[in-house]
Amino acid sequence: MQQDINALLQAIYDDYQKPLRILALSLGVPEKDVDDIVQESIIAYYQHYPLDWQPRYKKSMLATIVRNKSIDYFRKYQREHVTWDSEYFLENQEISARYGDDLMDQIICEELYQDVKKAIGELSKELQAAAKLHLIEGFSEKEVAQQLGITSVACRARISRARKRLKQSLGPKYGL
Repeated sequence: MQQDINALLQAIYDDYQKPLRILALSLGVPEKDVDDIVQESIIAYYQHYPLDWQPRYKKSMLATIVRNKSIDYFRKYQREHVTWDSEYFLENQEISARYGDDLMDQIICEELYQDVKKAIGELSKELQAAAKLHLIEGFSEKEVAQQLGITSVACRARISRARKRLKQSLGPKYGL
């Protein structure tokens, strides 16, 4: 009996581990954690569902479990650091959905993002670089100065000017 269960479990792993890995990656799970998510999903399936289900039921349930495990992963570890220039920044609605926002929150975040992106785009190149690195990506003034090859005083001035212009640009709409 135990050999049959082991054989069925091994067959599930062999048949579904590759598509489940691809699914986890497409959901944004970092590659270093994909195998853990897949193995936890197969174990959860084993603990709660029949091993001899029809393939379409197995596939559907395993996909659901991987999706839920991925959501749990993001809740536990948060999102990896996403930079302003990343293709994944808030333009991708799935990222905000992973944070559990409802549709209205997503719409508001998207509108705010578009407004901030437009306002930053209107700044000079020097101010844009400082604003993106400090205000968006969260680098300290010292780190921004090092990355841009400028003095700390110049960096602080650029960040201050960028904040002032962003406040002027976004203030009327957002009450700043």
